[in-house]
Amino acid sequence: MEAGTATVASPGTIRRALGRIGNAQSLGVVLALAVLVTVIGTFHPDFLAKRSVTNVISAAASSGIIALGMVFLLSMREIVGSVGSLFAVALNAIAVLIEGGMDPWIAVAIGLAVGVVLGFINGVLSTSLGIATIIITLGTLSMYRGLALVITGGQAVGVPPEAAESSFFTIFGGKLFDIPASVYVFVALSLILALVYGRTRYGYVVRAIGSNPEAARLSGISVGRYKLITLSLVGLLCAVSAALTLGELQAGDPTVGTGYELLAIAAAIIGGTALSGGSGSVVGAALGALAISVISSGLIFFGVTASWGVFATGAMIIVAVSIDRLVRARQARYGPS
Repeated sequence: MEAGTATVASPGTIRRALGRIGNAQSLGVVLALAVLVTVIGTFHPDFLAKRSVTNVISAAASSGIIALGMVFLLSMREIVGSVGSLFAVALNAIAVLIEGGMDPWIAVAIGLAVGVVLGFINGVLSTSLGIATIIITLGTLSMYRGLALVITGGQAVGVPPEAAESSFFTIFGGKLFDIPASVYVFVALSLILALVYGRTRYGYVVRAIGSNPEAARLSGISVGRYKLITLSLVGLLCAVSAALTLGELQAGDPTVGTGYELLAIAAAIIGGTALSGGSGSVVGAALGALAISVISSGLIFFGVTASWGVFATGAMIIVAVSIDRLVRARQARYGPS
């Protein structure tokens, strides 16, 4: 016991070490973004126009907000595979309620609650059945997508003109200094959740569980309870992203959010969150979402079909995971640099 105790670092030491890792990972994504923007802008100067840059950041916000929550989940060695379908249910639930005459603010509040409940259901099924979250959510991916189809009747749902004049759509469907409201929310959530991840007990426990789940259990941490909390957080972020998307589009569609699972996971991994758990970067995930959006937009500028964007995203995941594995193998052999 004494030998084992001597090897345990203090929480403060662990936090400082994780902070240094997170900063390095974020810096790497920033440098990659700088190279991407420079290369694309050199061949296509219009890419650097204010409108184009705003569109790129706005496109990153939808999946990026979800990726922020994915950091917490991946840090616990868990993956959720139904965020796109959950996003669709929340968005369409809000749209249907507004179409039915409900005040948009109340409809949005209900939509956020729906997101939390569906995320909580993912957690309950996983913890109660003792099955990995990724397996459970492969099932709820279809279930939730089917639910989106049911509540909309398989049809697009438009917001009535009188409802579109609500302050909700004025605020979250509008722009400030020509920048969509979703971008401001994305930035604010990135900063807030970065503080939660790095500076609160919740964030520390999430990382501790991912570093060593068995040790976390033996130390008295309720792993199941924290899984429920984190999956509920992911559900809430899906609903927030859905509400912002509805604010901009003013219409619902049961097919929205398809592929968001890949985008959110990719953004988190590219931003430095380890699949092996225990460490991650919320800011890095936000930058990862931006990098994916830059690449997708850049391909269009080069005349490449949008379908190749999915290919590029998958390739980026492989590269990011490979680099992470090499760095960790080096650290295990030679120690941190």
